[in-house]
Amino acid sequence: MKKSFWYAGSLAVVALLGFTYAIDDKGKNAKLLPVDYVNPFIGASTQAGELQMELFPGKTYPGATAPFGLVQVSPNTVDGGDNAPGYSYEHTSIHGFSFATMSGTGWYGDLGNFLVMPTTGPMKTLGGRQGHKGEGWRSEYDKKTEKASAGYYTVELADYKIKAEMTATPHSGLLRFTFPQNSQSRIQIDLARRIGGTSVLQYVKVVDDHTIQGWMKCTPEGGGWGNGDGKGKYTMYFYAQFSKPLKNFGIWSADIPDGWVRKRDEVVSDNYIKQVAAAAVLKGLKEKEGKHLGFYTEFDTKEGEQVLLRSGMSLVSMEGAEKNLKAEITDWNFDRIHQATRASWNKELSKIMVEGGTKDENTIFYTGLYHTMLDPRDVEDVDGNYTGGDDKVHNSPKFTKRSIFSGWDVFRSQFPLQTIINP
Repeated sequence: MKKSFWYAGSLAVVALLGFTYAIDDKGKNAKLLPVDYVNPFIGASTQAGELQMELFPGKTYPGATAPFGLVQVSPNTVDGGDNAPGYSYEHTSIHGFSFATMSGTGWYGDLGNFLVMPTTGPMKTLGGRQGHKGEGWRSEYDKKTEKASAGYYTVELADYKIKAEMTATPHSGLLRFTFPQNSQSRIQIDLARRIGGTSVLQYVKVVDDHTIQGWMKCTPEGGGWGNGDGKGKYTMYFYAQFSKPLKNFGIWSADIPDGWVRKRDEVVSDNYIKQVAAAAVLKGLKEKEGKHLGFYTEFDTKEGEQVLLRSGMSLVSMEGAEKNLKAEITDWNFDRIHQATRASWNKELSKIMVEGGTKDENTIFYTGLYHTMLDPRDVEDVDGNYTGGDDKVHNSPKFTKRSIFSGWDVFRSQFPLQTIINP
């Protein structure tokens, strides 16, 4: 069977599992693999205006993920507003890297959980708002240092002179931070972070001198999907390990008064910001449950010293998060994990092979194909357990439980495509 269609004004040949499509040949790109054409910055804006002509506000994210993965380790630049991915290309500062991200959705979005940020100097308990320099630990960054590819993201945080790199496996994420010489280097984790609001309750426990575990409970009362109107309800569990021992660590806890509204606009209000900035820092505390918690570990670093953090995530249990991490990331070899994820992307993208076309046309094609393989994501653990709509744990021996389905015309586009290339 043959079909012809026009793609960006050119004609080339595409072989797709026995189907042949025609597109105009304007250049040979045989030396590049399909994965080499992916540009995760395409669509990674939430703003209109002049930038729209270059990137289009597709509300995608540039962070690292595996095909249909549960975990997306991606930069966060903004709170509040209709900013589903928590990132917009034109922003000039970053306040952390979260482990769960939505792509291409409207209606205010959700997730953004388990926000990790490397810092130096005096500690702050607040990430801070975009455009409010010095308000929290947020850092400016130079766009020239920001790079992304399938399964990898990196940027240099100018305020701290820290290079951040991240990659991901289906259920886990791995970050590598290159620090300057400093006697007050640290990694901070904002457990309350949630795009479009906040998690309403969190728990964290120090397991041993390298490991913490816990969860973040998200309900409509904390905003999120549709600012709460979407009835988004889930608990995100984590099992995280640090390459450097936990010696000088603690938990910060903000006193959020009962009755305070904790949705999209309220969590970026002046009153809420002041409350979080005044959070109590509980040094050496090993376990706590609370309304607005964060965890930190502080250490000395030499110039160029690398400190890594890896975490398994789960929508089922802390035990599931631990199993996920131990099944997927067994060492601290960042480059090996990155290359394995890159290879998995190339395998998926190679299900459609394109001949000819310009480099830009191939980039548009394979980036679009890449975006069709972010969701619906795998939401079961490596043992097949998943949380059902009844809030009970089930097991899926004969299928993969998936979620984050978009209702906007995917029945006539993404899903027919996936039934062909992923039957």
